[in-house]
Amino acid sequence: MAPNTINPYKFLDSLINYERQTSPYYDFKLDKFIRFLKSLGSPQKDLSNVIIIAGTKGKGSTATFLESALSSCGLKTALYTSPHIISVRERIKFCGKDIPEKDFVRLIKKIQVKAKRFKITFFEAITAIAFLYFQEKKPDYIILEVGLGGRLDATNVTKPLVAVITRIGYDHTNILGKTLGKIAYEKAGIIHPGSYVVLSAQRPSALKVLLKKIRETRCQYGQADKAIKITKIKTDLSGSSFFVKLPKQKKSIFCRIKLIGRHQIENVRTALCVLNYLKIYDHRINITGVRKGLRNAKIPCRIQIVSKKPLIILDGAHNPESMQALAEVVKNILKRKVIFIFGSSQGKLIKEMFKAIIPTAQSIILTQSQNPRHIPVSELIDKIKQFNISYKTTLTVSSAIKEAMQQNTDNRPIIITGSFYVASEAQQFFQKQY
Repeated sequence: MAPNTINPYKFLDSLINYERQTSPYYDFKLDKFIRFLKSLGSPQKDLSNVIIIAGTKGKGSTATFLESALSSCGLKTALYTSPHIISVRERIKFCGKDIPEKDFVRLIKKIQVKAKRFKITFFEAITAIAFLYFQEKKPDYIILEVGLGGRLDATNVTKPLVAVITRIGYDHTNILGKTLGKIAYEKAGIIHPGSYVVLSAQRPSALKVLLKKIRETRCQYGQADKAIKITKIKTDLSGSSFFVKLPKQKKSIFCRIKLIGRHQIENVRTALCVLNYLKIYDHRINITGVRKGLRNAKIPCRIQIVSKKPLIILDGAHNPESMQALAEVVKNILKRKVIFIFGSSQGKLIKEMFKAIIPTAQSIILTQSQNPRHIPVSELIDKIKQFNISYKTTLTVSSAIKEAMQQNTDNRPIIITGSFYVASEAQQFFQKQY
């Protein structure tokens, strides 16, 4: 590396990173980011067939189902998601593969000087790199997962072909608002004139706000829970099987997915609602490819089995809705109480998360990730004392795993959850072990 050249990864680490520190919402502004993109030639304006996905629960899984289905139909796909589990390059994918190291480094170097001048954040920098990479690769479809909210998120600078809003719940309430209506208003910001809108099942107060935005923008829309009929659902630790009936289709189609949990059926339904709209204009999208794509879809740290003896599961659940979905898996599939390892981040609804999972817990080990935004174990203790549950504490995820293994004398399932940062550190622990 030449003298005075900043290491690209160190450069990224030097940027303001709201995944590692908190910020008031007024710090999130698109004007500056758009000016920065203009200095790069406005790559977002060259991106076509964009599908943008916002929501509280299921947006990552929905994005993955969509990408896998389109790819299995022979289409070139681009996928942008967050956060990453091991490598930051996981966030940017083309045809299912992470952006190569040489391209990632090259594009970091391309934006370095201007990123400093415009005081761009870490997430904005990665988003800009994704836009530049996708501009070069010219995919058939681009799937963008919103980072936070929607209205002021860095992904919300394109003209989406389809805007998807998965189920809205309570998360980031200190930033997005205390009510579902206020949170829905921020999510609805991805709805632009000319887009087709797909909605997952929503609570009435959230749906009211979303439909108001749809009327204002005069967009056409589909409600996945009404448009896509799914029956004969069977679910276990290998995934789920079910029958799907699409609009204007006489026969139901048998499908299977590997992602675990009945809640994934809702994400499949949302993805199918998007695909049903796209195939009106793109006849390359076919049911054989879609079925194959759904079956092959995989995503780390979403009820991911990392050990079978004992059964150890990683799940990045970090809000009450996701915790409820995890609890349903314990009750309906595992069918016995489990040992939870739990750590979370600032701004999360800890009491509500505990309320969801504690009925399925034999005991809980409280811990904390290395992310600076972690909630200290001492604060978790204050929250859990309100519940009648046995708990222990550790200061690292690795020590929590060792403690769980030591106390697990009756071969109970162990579930590691509460944040993607906790799940990521657990993932790295098991990679070293096996």
